[in-house]
This record gives sequence, structure tokens and C-alpha cells, in this order.
Amino acid sequence: MKQRKNFFDAARVGVALLVVALLALWWIYRYYETRSESSTTFVMDTVMQQNVYGPRAKEAIQQVTDRIASMESELSLYEETSDIARLNAAAGESFVKLSSETYQLLEQAKTLSAQAPDAFAITIAPLTLAWGITTDSPRVPTQEEIDELLPLVDDQALILRDGQGVLEKKGQAVDLGGIAKGAACDAAAAIYDEMKVENALLNLGGSTIYARGTKPDGTAFRIGFRDPAGDQSSALLSFSLQNAVFSTSGGYERFFEQDGVRYQHILDPQTGWPVQSDLLSVGVLMENGAEADFYSTALFAMGRDKALEYMQKGISAILLDEEGTLYVSSVFRDSLELLTDDYQVVYVE
Repeated sequence: MKQRKNFFDAARVGVALLVVALLALWWIYRYYETRSESSTTFVMDTVMQQNVYGPRAKEAIQQVTDRIASMESELSLYEETSDIARLNAAAGESFVKLSSETYQLLEQAKTLSAQAPDAFAITIAPLTLAWGITTDSPRVPTQEEIDELLPLVDDQALILRDGQGVLEKKGQAVDLGGIAKGAACDAAAAIYDEMKVENALLNLGGSTIYARGTKPDGTAFRIGFRDPAGDQSSALLSFSLQNAVFSTSGGYERFFEQDGVRYQHILDPQTGWPVQSDLLSVGVLMENGAEADFYSTALFAMGRDKALEYMQKGISAILLDEEGTLYVSSVFRDSLELLTDDYQVVYVE
């Protein structure tokens, strides 16, 4: 009997030790799964913030930071050694070998721009450079100068073949600023995939935000739709964002004033002048970042009526017009919280 009692005592001790070990393993697992790392970096001419969770969070942050810095070097309109600058310099002359990433993004950008040719053009660069709105020396070009540059805006003149590209007309140039931040979110998503990161939030200057998964406690990330009249911390509404990119465009983001007139940075490919829109801000929600970035810019340039048509065809978006009305796709309805009583919300089915 004594031996039997000793056996059961030992068994109980063994079970207790096993439970303690399992609890310790669970605690360690939860610690590494919920461990968070964050970083703030200046890249793509804006502040990039990452909040990443999981055992490889720190490594993932570094890889994303390095990749987006590399993209900036490849896609810059102003850096002479970039793929885009070399492509532009050889316009009308010869094909230029491009990195596979630049080539694929140019293919995607050309396909997207064809869906809204009156509102978006990647060959807008000659006018971008003439205005210089995002530089330290913006100016208002003469109408004669604009008229001379407008014929160069022709996306069909960009030829892509076998990893190389050429612009058919001398003086043409490509500017990927309209989709670069969204494409950066796609690059980050690919790295998070490789690193098995399930939960992360990437914010590029507040205008392009990618939410992956949820917070470690299972609650969704919430982001705000900025008040154009306020600073970056002011929002008109908030909503949940999960496994998608939300890209915002508006005339309030970058502009300069001359003789009492404000000139914002989004140019009209039809007129060569800054877009005159009856929208103050547009936000678009999509799984693909480059597409979200493209559509937010294009819908802003189109104006309210055409933008609403795209929303009715399935584009998930938020529009703020000059009359203070917020047009919101129904996909936002369940999580949306209006943060002010000064605006009317109209849901678009």
C-alpha cells in the first residue's frame, strides 16, 4: 500500500509539474506572439510609422524600412540614378533596363491609369516638374509653357517590353507619386508574409495606412478620416481597418499660395493646371495598396458625381464634398463612428 501511495504522490507531482511547464510555455508563446516593436522613419518624403507584433517583429520592421527606402531610390523623379530618372532621361532615344520591381509597378500603373485617363496620368511628370509644387521652389507656369508640355502627357507612349522601358517622345517623363505609397504598403505586406507577421499597422504620413490582422487582443485597428481644415490629429470619423489599405487624397495635403490663390499638388492631365474639384478629400479602401492610392487620386480629380458612380460600381470610398456632406460606402457602416455633428453622412450602396 505504501508503494502504491508513493506512486500516486509521484504521479500528482508529475502532473503538477507538467501543468506548470505547459503554463510556462503558453506564457512564453503569448509573450512572443504579442510582443510589439515600433519605429518611426522619414522615407518617401513623409514620416513612416510601423507597429508590428510577434516574435520577428523587430526583424520585419527593419526589412520593411530597408525595402521602402530602396523603392524610394528606384522610383524617385528627382534622384538621377533612379530607374525612373534614367527612363525619363532616355525618353525618345532608347530602352532602359529596369529592376523587376520597377517594371512590374510601371505595368500596373499603366493598366490602372487607362481606367481613368481623364483624371490620372503617370506621364504627368513634365508638368509636375514645371509647377514644382512638392519642391522648395514652386511656381505658376505660363499658359504657353503648359500648352507646350500637355502633348507630352500620353501614357500610351510608355512602352514596356522584356524588363525594359522607353518613352516614345523626347521630353516625356514618368511620375509614380500617385501610387508609390500604396505600392510601398504592398511591398511591406509581402515582407510581413515572409516573416509570418500576422498583426501590424503601417502608416505612411497619415495619407496611406495598411492594417494587417488585428491588435494582439483581437480588437481591430481603428483609423480616422482626417478633417481637411484641421491638423493630422483631427478626424471627422473613425472606422475599423483590417487586412486592407486606406489611401487618402486631397488638395489640403500639399500646396502653395501665390497672389492670394492656392495651388494644390494634384494636377489635371487634361488642362495641366491643379485639379479644380468639388471634393475636399477622398479616401479609398482596398486590399491592394497601389490600387487604393490610384483610385483616391483619380476620384478626387473626377469630382463628386463621377466619384459617386465609381462607388456605386463597387469602389469602397469616403468622399467629403464642399457642402460638408460625407458620402460613405456601406462597407464602413458597421464600424463607423462620426466624431462631429457638423457633417451629414450619406451611405452609398
